[in-house]
Amino acid sequence: MKNFFSGFKYKLDREILREYLQHTIDFAVENKLPFCDEFYIADSLDAKDRLHVTILNYDVPGDAVYEIEKSFEGIVIFANHEKCYDPENDHKYIDAEDFISQELCTLPEEFFVAMDIAPTMLEQYMIK
Repeated sequence: MKNFFSGFKYKLDREILREYLQHTIDFAVENKLPFCDEFYIADSLDAKDRLHVTILNYDVPGDAVYEIEKSFEGIVIFANHEKCYDPENDHKYIDAEDFISQELCTLPEEFFVAMDIAPTMLEQYMIK
């Protein structure tokens, strides 16, 4: 499983994550990008259990890798506790609000996010 300490780490709350998700989704839609984002969420930096999140834009034409993907439209947020997305078994959400209210309800007010990129809008929340 991917090491949670690799990549860039951020300490966020739900409102900051909501703003970031909306920004990255809007950017992918405006630029017709199939891939929006991928990251991990955990309640601590040493957590063994972490939520893997992948966000894809199915309004962009392309070949479906999995049969189930042929039925998807628009933005889909996939969430699981594995190392990669599995569209047949992941929890699926069509907007950030549902994702946050259902997947993050057991996390503390502030939580940790790890990703391979360093978005400038999250720079002030980076853990160095």
